[in-house]
Amino acid sequence: MRQPSLIARRVAVASVSLVVAAGAAACGPEDNDAKSSGGGDSQAKKGGTLSVLNSNPQSDFDPARLYTSGGGNVPSLVFRTLTTRNRENGAAGSEVVPDLATDTGRPSKNATVWTYTLKKGLKYEDGSPITSADIKYGIERSFAAELSGGAPYLRDWLIGGADYQGPYKDKKGLDSIETPDDLTIVFHLNKPEGEFPYLATQTQFTPVPKAKDTGT
Repeated sequence: MRQPSLIARRVAVASVSLVVAAGAAACGPEDNDAKSSGGGDSQAKKGGTLSVLNSNPQSDFDPARLYTSGGGNVPSLVFRTLTTRNRENGAAGSEVVPDLATDTGRPSKNATVWTYTLKKGLKYEDGSPITSADIKYGIERSFAAELSGGAPYLRDWLIGGADYQGPYKDKKGLDSIETPDDLTIVFHLNKPEGEFPYLATQTQFTPVPKAKDTGT
């Protein structure tokens, strides 16, 4: 049996139940009825307070600086990304499924180009639309030295990533990430990568509106 790659194993550490918390980028279908653990019927409701107990304090909350294994459970309760871990028990929980995107990505024949289409109607808490440019900018922020600490794969995989210094120093941005329209984002890699959908679960793929970026 083929062993999972290093990135797959690290991403799997963060496989937890997804809750869209206040302030998170959120939209989706109506909540479904849920069965309580006691076997009775209960109606799912929005709102309320969720308490999370960690053995260590959360040292940073910027999506550009979080790493899957270091961020623990908290980021997945707040941030949404192109793909995510399947919210199921057992082996099914290790599978990658779409989140902001309509699918887990469409690779070129040699897997050096990956294309994603965002679901229609995605919005931030204030009602403004989430666009592919926001995801591109969120990724570009993760290259800034001021926001170090995130996973290194994008720097290694994206064409030009090794030399890019982030949007605060390079206003032009990364040419290897294209956004031909508000719902489409295309990644150009310097080598074939069949596991890009695993990478797209990480918080560096969280949309960030450029106009509201306050740096560190």
